[in-house]
Amino acid sequence: MAFGFLIVRRLLPLVRLFGRLPAPFSRTFAAALNAATRPFHVINYLGSVGGALVFHGPRLTRQFDRTIDLLHRRLDGESQAALDRRMHFPVGWDPFFRDTMTLEQVYTYGAQHYDFHRAQLTIDQS
Repeated sequence: MAFGFLIVRRLLPLVRLFGRLPAPFSRTFAAALNAATRPFHVINYLGSVGGALVFHGPRLTRQFDRTIDLLHRRLDGESQAALDRRMHFPVGWDPFFRDTMTLEQVYTYGAQHYDFHRAQLTIDQS
């Protein structure tokens, strides 16, 4: 769960920046990232493995708590105009990325990411 919210922290500045620029800028950026989808998946896997070695137990809990606190404070300070800013995303990178996403949708990404992986790991007991 923590890693999905850490991703949100990294995405917010991108949406704030590209959300102020004309759409072709973020469309080009997303297309470049989509072209690198294969290497991204390898790097994403290795980063997840490495991250789990570095952040676990109490250290992961502290990092998660700091991240949630920071995201909560930032969300509280966002105007509706800021939450409505959008940018194009590399849809090949993640099942929850849409062609365009608003800042508000990016804030919800961490919970969606968690729910998805939780469902993958839950044994149906019906």
